[in-house]
Amino acid sequence: MYDEAQKARELALWRFEIIAPLLSLEGPRGTLNREIKRISLRTHEHPTRGRIKLGYGTIEGWLYTYKSGGLDALLSKRREDHGKSRLIDDDLAEKIEVLANGRPELDGPGILAELKAELDELKRPLPSLSTLYRFLRAHDLDQRSAPPRRDHRAYAFELAGDCWQGDVMYGPAIAEKDGTRRKTYLIAIIDDATRLIAHAQFYFEQHLRSLKDTLKQALLKRGVPRRLYFDNGKIFRSRLLLQIAARLGIHLIHSRPYRPQGRAKVERWFRTVRQCFLGRLDLKEVKDLDQLNRLLFAWIEGHYHVSAHRSLEGQSPLDRWVKLSEGIRAVPQDLDLEVVFLEETTRRVLKDGTLTLKGKVFEAGPMLIGKRVTVYFDPFDLRSVTLKDREGKTSDAFPVDLSGNRRVRRNPEKDPPSSPAPRLRALEGLAQRFDEKKETGERKEDTERKEENHDDR
Repeated sequence: MYDEAQKARELALWRFEIIAPLLSLEGPRGTLNREIKRISLRTHEHPTRGRIKLGYGTIEGWLYTYKSGGLDALLSKRREDHGKSRLIDDDLAEKIEVLANGRPELDGPGILAELKAELDELKRPLPSLSTLYRFLRAHDLDQRSAPPRRDHRAYAFELAGDCWQGDVMYGPAIAEKDGTRRKTYLIAIIDDATRLIAHAQFYFEQHLRSLKDTLKQALLKRGVPRRLYFDNGKIFRSRLLLQIAARLGIHLIHSRPYRPQGRAKVERWFRTVRQCFLGRLDLKEVKDLDQLNRLLFAWIEGHYHVSAHRSLEGQSPLDRWVKLSEGIRAVPQDLDLEVVFLEETTRRVLKDGTLTLKGKVFEAGPMLIGKRVTVYFDPFDLRSVTLKDREGKTSDAFPVDLSGNRRVRRNPEKDPPSSPAPRLRALEGLAQRFDEKKETGERKEDTERKEENHDDR
């Protein structure tokens, strides 16, 4: 289970997803207000509370909070009032959604009638018709007729770096040293406005590690885009990719399932690769993956980037890039991309000075015992991790060497500095007061005794 810090980080990333379309928004006066209103009318999938709607002020506040303090600033405020309907719990909500989606011909009373037949057996109360309609509207289930024909239109962004499209293509199988053939995958990122390839490379794995490498090289060569447009594949939906986008201020967009038309440019480039590159490739002469990529890089830079493109008014992608490059955002000089591409989590250092991450035990050191630290790590290379404590001090941690620790001499425990012990006076003062009280009592008794003897005489 995530601890509170991890939950806060997930919530901050979710908030960033909501406001990301507003970061690169351009247009006449009032455009921002209209876009915020449009977002507030939609329902959003909350990380823990299901589908909810957000108010205009909430979205606007998150936007200016992010602009002033970045991703960490979104951690400062936590919404505790985003709850689920008090009348429709998760179980009932699921039943309503199944009926609404599976039986689009049912209206509100019809759904209630079907629910009543089931809830009467469970002796549960039935929501009112108005409550049901509010639930259907909040979950976009009030318009369940057949969808109209989709309106697909060609489009292009105005400047280089406004939007990058990325995808994966199944490449050829190449022979390895032992004679076996292994499948390859081409990961490519193309600039929408210029059709220039920010970076493309063949890999043996369709893996997040491959996507990270492609994106990192694209950033180093072509700057930081305002948007990244991917499909809904597992590697493109990863938490790490969203975290990278949040750190760099990139709006991460995903196409709707089964609707690849929005990424037509990268799909069209893949067709060009098959026809103009793979069609001219003699796979028998390709000895390894490095040689395949060497030929690909040469074809991209020496042929594709400098060839006239029909959709670019006869210009080449490279010429178009130079012409529209006024808005390119360079990678900040003080930004370490190696750190940006690391995953982040929190751990508490145990009493033996270790912490556990991804099934491995790391040596944090005795100075961090009992402290909660932020851990930065590459999930594909756990030879070391970076730790940061609450004071901002960083240190490297390596996997525990149990055998080596057995032979390491421990630092001797130091006694606390000695100082003269102060004199304790409380008991002595109590004893003196007791003696004075006792002496006073004895004198009083002597006086009374003398008075009695005098009266007897």
